Amino acid sequence: MRILIVEDEQSSADRLKRMIAGEHEIVGLCASNAEVKAFFTQARCPEVDLILSDIQLGDGLSFESLRQVPAAIPVIFTTAYDRYAVEAFHFNSLDYLLKPIDPDELHAALAKVKPIASSVSTTDAIAQLLESVKSQNIRYRERFLIPHRADEFLIIPVGNVSHITICDGVVRLCTLEGKHYTLNMTLEEAENQLDPQRFMRVNRQYIVSAAAVQKLSTYFLGKMRIHMAAAPDEEIIVSKDKVATVKRWLDS
Repeated sequence: MRILIVEDEQSSADRLKRMIAGEHEIVGLCASNAEVKAFFTQARCPEVDLILSDIQLGDGLSFESLRQVPAAIPVIFTTAYDRYAVEAFHFNSLDYLLKPIDPDELHAALAKVKPIASSVSTTDAIAQLLESVKSQNIRYRERFLIPHRADEFLIIPVGNVSHITICDGVVRLCTLEGKHYTLNMTLEEAENQLDPQRFMRVNRQYIVSAAAVQKLSTYFLGKMRIHMAAAPDEEIIVSKDKVATVKRWLDS
């Protein structure tokens, strides 16, 4: 399959290339709307079977240039935000993947290209995508019920959560006041139940609340440290590949 990648973060583009290398042909890499338009207006434009596209580019949303792309070319959106899902339905969108892109999810999305292109109409594909996003994002957790004593439970609203972390297999919730409570769930379960506009899994050990982040600071080898007001001494480190995604999330 011939794939065009639209991505303005070089590290994200390189990661996508690695995930599909050897299985598909990459016919181009565009880092802006201007480059997408130039790609499709060149005299000898390569044939494209699929577009993998980020949404927020340096010169605006990719929707601007994708409106000029042949409607028959399907698009898989790869983005750090879920807020654009509804607008994505106006395009021949097969899937909507949130960064950091999971290789298994990407390959499952790529597997949809052939059957949908041959047997399912664009309208049906959009309807399926809408149903999928609705099922995933229609409701998020609003509070946690925490066992406190033998005969008591505490109710902690998600608005009072600073971060959630795992250490030695134990998942713990930290409130804005700096109090810690054990959660009877995995970090993955907590991540899936929280609103991604308010909470992000920034590394393997931490989910943080945007409202509780005090500041960011540079770290070794292009990494970044997140400082939480409720836990100033904890070293929450973001990998170099994820720094731009976290910054965009906090700047939204």
